Amino acid sequence: MKLLPDRPNLEFLRKEAKDLLAALRESKPDASLADAQRALAGEYGLRDWPALKAEVERRLGVTPAAPDGLADALSEAFGLGAMVRPPRPVSFTAMGRCWDLATDRGRWLAVTVFDWITEEQAELGARLRDAAAAVGVAAPVAVRSPQGRLVESVQGENWRVHEWLEVGPSPALPVSAVVARRAGAAYGKLHALALPTEMPMSPYVVWRRPESEWDKLLERARTAGKPWADRLEAVLPLWLDLQTIEAEVDPAELILCNSNLIPTHVRLGRDDELIVMEWDFTGSMTPALELGSALTQWVMRPTVNHKALAAFREGYGEWPAMELSSFGVAISGWLNWAYNAICEAIDPQDSDHAEFAEREAVGVLDRPMTRAGLEQLLEIRE
Repeated sequence: MKLLPDRPNLEFLRKEAKDLLAALRESKPDASLADAQRALAGEYGLRDWPALKAEVERRLGVTPAAPDGLADALSEAFGLGAMVRPPRPVSFTAMGRCWDLATDRGRWLAVTVFDWITEEQAELGARLRDAAAAVGVAAPVAVRSPQGRLVESVQGENWRVHEWLEVGPSPALPVSAVVARRAGAAYGKLHALALPTEMPMSPYVVWRRPESEWDKLLERARTAGKPWADRLEAVLPLWLDLQTIEAEVDPAELILCNSNLIPTHVRLGRDDELIVMEWDFTGSMTPALELGSALTQWVMRPTVNHKALAAFREGYGEWPAMELSSFGVAISGWLNWAYNAICEAIDPQDSDHAEFAEREAVGVLDRPMTRAGLEQLLEIRE
């Protein structure tokens, strides 16, 4: 699900809706601007265009303020220079709020990261990012602290800083054939690097919960009075069916992969250039398994996008053999994300996390991954 910035611009959203209209008309020539506006609102987790406009107005009236001393502490930790204006909020993500910092040395994007993103993990991502940039994959430049670290603890949270880039939004779904082709090309370049790895795959994309944990989750949702508890009950059989699809992994085929190159981790640059913003999830995977994950994110939502799939494959190049087991990592990752989002919606850390998690929970329930959807992806050929 797309994230509205903390200071959204309605004119920018109008342009985004017009761009989405062009993508919709690739498969539905009679699509209207109203259709595109409604679809865009849905991507942001809102009912319709009037609700999106109302949310823009609400956000402009309640701009978040940075915690006291945060900007100066970040500047000192990363050696950014003296602040020349107050920090500006950018957006709230699953990892926390991002901030726009301006100093006498430049402009920076400061982002919180999950606790498991250690210095070692960040360095792994930097290795892949640097190799990718050398073959033409656009990405922001990370800032190292005076101690040479990519991750620093500031006010009780782990932070990273990047040089500021002027970018547009993440791609709206369904993506156009042009954007899908560029996404496929980015994956193709990364896989062609074939950086060796001896690491096992992350437990997050391998481990499956037992049925009993999903039953307990449903019970928690009902106890909390969540209005979507019935929807959760309805999709659980579909999700448990997904868990019977296992990934088949040949250790000899493992390479270093971005592991989370999804639309929400990409921004559109000039001339719709794709800029890959997130590298901290880098880990071991096979090309076929990462492509299985990619297809569920780029061309399967809200429904299977045939033209985008063909363009993605064209951009990628030589396509590996794929079968239902190629979606094994996609299934594990998606189910774990869905479970965590629902848990957070039931018992959020704070008001920011509550709003974010509620939207994510509704999103995974409204657009559940299913075996039938995955089978459609395999049936489509160039």
